Amino acid sequence: MCGLSGGMALKRRSSCDFVDASSPAGAGANPGSRTPRRSVGATCSVALSLALLIAACAPRIRPSPEHIPPSAHRLAQAIEAILARPELAPTHVGLAVWSLDRREWLYLREADKLFVPASNAKVLVAAAALYALGPSAVFTTTLAADTAQSDTLLPGNLYLVGGGNPDLSTGDLACLAERLRALGIRRVRGRLVLDASRFDSTAFGPGWMWDEGPYAYNAPVNAFMLNGNTVRLTIRPGKAIGDTVRAEVSPPGAGMSLVVSATTRSDTMSGPPLAVERPGAAFLVRGTMPQSLQPAVLVRTVPDPVAYAGSVFADALRSAGIAVDSGLTVGASPANGTILGVAASAPVDVLVRRFLKESDNLIGETLVKQLGVAAGGQGSWADGLSAVRRSLAAFAGLDSTSYRLADGSGLSRYTQVSPRMMVRVIAAAADEFAIAPEFLSALAVGGVDGTLAQRLADPGVAGYVRGKSGTMSGVSTLSGVVLASGGERLAFCLMMNGYVGPAANLRQAQDEVVAVLRAHLP
Repeated sequence: MCGLSGGMALKRRSSCDFVDASSPAGAGANPGSRTPRRSVGATCSVALSLALLIAACAPRIRPSPEHIPPSAHRLAQAIEAILARPELAPTHVGLAVWSLDRREWLYLREADKLFVPASNAKVLVAAAALYALGPSAVFTTTLAADTAQSDTLLPGNLYLVGGGNPDLSTGDLACLAERLRALGIRRVRGRLVLDASRFDSTAFGPGWMWDEGPYAYNAPVNAFMLNGNTVRLTIRPGKAIGDTVRAEVSPPGAGMSLVVSATTRSDTMSGPPLAVERPGAAFLVRGTMPQSLQPAVLVRTVPDPVAYAGSVFADALRSAGIAVDSGLTVGASPANGTILGVAASAPVDVLVRRFLKESDNLIGETLVKQLGVAAGGQGSWADGLSAVRRSLAAFAGLDSTSYRLADGSGLSRYTQVSPRMMVRVIAAAADEFAIAPEFLSALAVGGVDGTLAQRLADPGVAGYVRGKSGTMSGVSTLSGVVLASGGERLAFCLMMNGYVGPAANLRQAQDEVVAVLRAHLP
């Protein structure tokens, strides 16, 4: 939603030893310990203040990293029986399990070894963003002017300033155009200037694969992220056999060209399959399409996010009856410009919910760059990841030199983290009053929603697991929180790297380990 100057509306719119003697010194520190950020207000009563002070100063339990309670030995045996299967033998497996209630480790296997986490890296970024930005923070795309309005004329330039909204939509830009019309403006004598300076110009993260292609999960990161920096290509058969297939791009003003040579064939005829390429700002549609086939809808990225946003907004201005005399350009907005309207993102807590439940890569990269800006640096991966590491050190006690975080989504294979570190962040976030509800509710619920809707669905398990999965070639991971049948809350991280067989075998083993945790009795 967008609003006039002075107003900002919010919108709500991925066989072992269970005693790990190789753990480094200090690795067994309480995962939930962190540096408090807030003090008790001076208006509290003396008795309440004293009680809070005693609670805050009480020593936390800091178990030895080698200490596993005897009651957990049976749990370890059940887990090891699963992980000892022959089909898992070539796979590098790490697992850490921590009791959030008793504050002790229940199982450790290669818990301090570094693994590629895939999308489990999103857990780290989500926790850091909630902690450092706050659940209610929003990001705004702004419409501004460098001259005062004169009747229906804006004598100078009109500026569209990208705010890094990861949920910026065509509707938001149409709303901004209508707000301009509501102010009485019908003509801009200068130019429409696009300011994308909030983020740097590096569109793809360190270590991303060059051959990923123009698929939605690999969208470029920019201060303008209209429709996730994607367009929809809809392809329908022609009305008659031999006709050229019909294709259209949405939104209509996206600035993407179409070259269609594909033809319609009957269901009994043979022919080359339908093929779609996206070289630059064009779609090439080739091959043949059966006449009875339902429309095919493809979501593909745009090569130039700034040009895309500018083209769609220029189209929205025309639809609103507003003419721009001098065309469109890219540049910087004036520091003292007049704000004419804003389009605000959903709050960070809502974005994080989408980020974790749906494993939305673009949101993660956005949060990283926004953290860089909020920390006084640039909207870059370097400054943003530095801010993430500082946040994780502040509230989860992670040593920033002991792991590597290369992006915000887990697409990069440069990222390396241990199962114990993941559990420490989960435990710390669950123990941080200001973010715990938002963090835990953002995790997918096993057998219910998000990326775990089709997993952990067995009776007795479904609904009792909140977690985040991670998958890429040779990598399968799962971490989160389980409510054990005895009422104990268990934080866990299970990482599997280096496999060459079907990932289904690994996911099955992971789900069975979680079922063992669910059945655990203290």
